[in-house]
Amino acid sequence: MVLYMSGMASIPEEVYEASALDGASAGRQFFAITLPLIWQNLRTTLTFFVMSAVNLSFVLVRAMTGGGPDGSSEVLLSYMYKQAYTNSSYGYGMAIGVVIFAFSFLVSLLVSRATRREPLQF
Repeated sequence: MVLYMSGMASIPEEVYEASALDGASAGRQFFAITLPLIWQNLRTTLTFFVMSAVNLSFVLVRAMTGGGPDGSSEVLLSYMYKQAYTNSSYGYGMAIGVVIFAFSFLVSLLVSRATRREPLQF
């Protein structure tokens, strides 16, 4: 929220005033001015959202079922935790961690590529 608030605060009021004089509605101002000028903040928060979704899956499984009956609700992070700290297979757990890192990096790179556009200046 702080990213969005600071991004919107950095947009000069004169831009909104000029668009209002040209007859733009509040919705049109949002989609034509605000959204394009805070696009970098949107990209950042989207990347954070994707990364936290990976971590949240572990937290939910750990809190709710602990892996479920016979590992039926395990996700990759809970499996890594079980291997590294319960079964004392630290090397195997670290290998799973590297795979998770590579997957997270690849997904964040895809999000970055999919949301890439030329920066707007005002």
